Amino acid sequence: MVNATKGVFISCDIPMAQYIINMNASLPASEKFIIHVLDNTHIFVQPHVEHMIRSQIAKFREDNTYVKPS
Repeated sequence: MVNATKGVFISCDIPMAQYIINMNASLPASEKFIIHVLDNTHIFVQPHVEHMIRSQIAKFREDNTYVKPS
């Protein structure tokens, strides 16, 4: 029998994939969102967390971007 799961496919570089995996690991078991880690750069996640992942990545990039003082 075939089992189908609805989700979002994420393709990214290795450091960003590790960041997403770490986000998932920091959550309680009932809130974990990764369905399957396909390889080092591809992750399959639950569809309802797409916006949360995008906002966390945007915040991470903003926090780690150098802005030259004026």
